[in-house]
Amino acid sequence: MKLASAILLVSVLALLVSACGLIGGGDSNSLNPNPQTVGKPSSVPTATPPATLPEPLLLGAATDPIGGGGTNPDLGTIVHPQKEGDFTGPRDVPSLWGAADTAPYGWAGQEPSLGRFAVGTIESHFKGGDKQSTAKTAGQVAALVAYLDTLKPPVSAFDQGTLSASARRGEDLFQGKGGCIGCHSGPLLTDNALHDTLVPKVSDGDTDTGAATSGPLRGSFNTPQMRDLRNTAPYMHNGSLKTLRDVVEFYDQRSSIAPLRLTDQEIADLVAYLQTL
Repeated sequence: MKLASAILLVSVLALLVSACGLIGGGDSNSLNPNPQTVGKPSSVPTATPPATLPEPLLLGAATDPIGGGGTNPDLGTIVHPQKEGDFTGPRDVPSLWGAADTAPYGWAGQEPSLGRFAVGTIESHFKGGDKQSTAKTAGQVAALVAYLDTLKPPVSAFDQGTLSASARRGEDLFQGKGGCIGCHSGPLLTDNALHDTLVPKVSDGDTDTGAATSGPLRGSFNTPQMRDLRNTAPYMHNGSLKTLRDVVEFYDQRSSIAPLRLTDQEIADLVAYLQTL
């Protein structure tokens, strides 16, 4: 029970900053080509990783919404704006499975390393984290990175090779007609790249443009990993799609790769496959 609580707390802490885009003092809507120069030390503080995450690190986290933002616990999203000049709209909190192997970090892909990601988390979401000593930050970074490195995806039918007939047909669609593998490949099913797939807004007033406010990356978001997908609803950067069937129907009918012209059976088979990941 204690371990489960620790995992939940660290997941909220570490990915809250990813969903919010609150890394250092940079523009949360901009993909910075050199993120280490934006309001931060020139390098990530280093320290020897502890064997376990110290309990004071968990207890020291700030839990209050920042600057008028908040959370939507029913949807698992972080509500923006979170600071002056921030965009308007929700950001989904992505899963941490395999976090050590899914750089860059944040929906805008703004952090190139897990260490830098941890620094931003501490500065933005730990009590006094932006004012504490470099040595203290270094110890906390080492603890967070060491812990996040242990979060491996749970073993599933996908790993065991025990897919149902429907899921096997879905796997063929994933790799073929569905076009999913174009962005979702490798052990964690992500190319770790930025793409604009025309995800629908949650409301007309949403102004979230992802990796950049202008230019070719405007509207692009970091490709998430897909392991344990059945347990990580809602989906997309803004949590706008509530079920895996919603996701498949979106890509089939309204996305940047539509129309796929999937039949009802093909949609059901693809969903069956996604549920095994």
